[in-house]
Amino acid sequence: MTRIATLAARVLAMSTEIIAGLLLIAVTVLNLTQVGGRYFFSTGFSWTEEVMRYSMIWLMMLGSVACIFRLEHMGIEVLEGLVRPNLVRFVKSALYSVAAIFCVVILYYGWPLALRNAAQTAPASGIPMIIPYAALPVGAALMLVQIALSWLSGFQPDDAGAPNADTHGMGQTGAGQ
Repeated sequence: MTRIATLAARVLAMSTEIIAGLLLIAVTVLNLTQVGGRYFFSTGFSWTEEVMRYSMIWLMMLGSVACIFRLEHMGIEVLEGLVRPNLVRFVKSALYSVAAIFCVVILYYGWPLALRNAAQTAPASGIPMIIPYAALPVGAALMLVQIALSWLSGFQPDDAGAPNADTHGMGQTGAGQ
């Protein structure tokens, strides 16, 4: 079960990382287009700023899923360092419980909010506003799945003994874990 949960968590993290990476490339291209248009042609596209803003919301929500898998949230490492190594698992479990509650709240309130804005469109780009608003509930749902998979996998995203594997804030690397 642990192995299956770890594999599923890795696939989910990799999928969201790829999408977030593509969004980052798109935002970068749009930003360069906007800057280039302003400086070289004294004009810019009116819709690029909106699209970049909405893409960054999606990027952040999808990137958070990968951060959960990799145990890379800043607060987790700080709190883990405050306890003895044998208590780290309990700290992670408590922190992920708080994160799961927060994700449930975002999902509960975010989905109706997205649906209420489904008929609106963004003024400059014409994007249906359900798309940027849906980032919150979709991201929260994916984070909940990733949190559940992290619990099932025992908070171990990397293979034990893999080169350069870190014990996630405990300062040991390599096969001597």
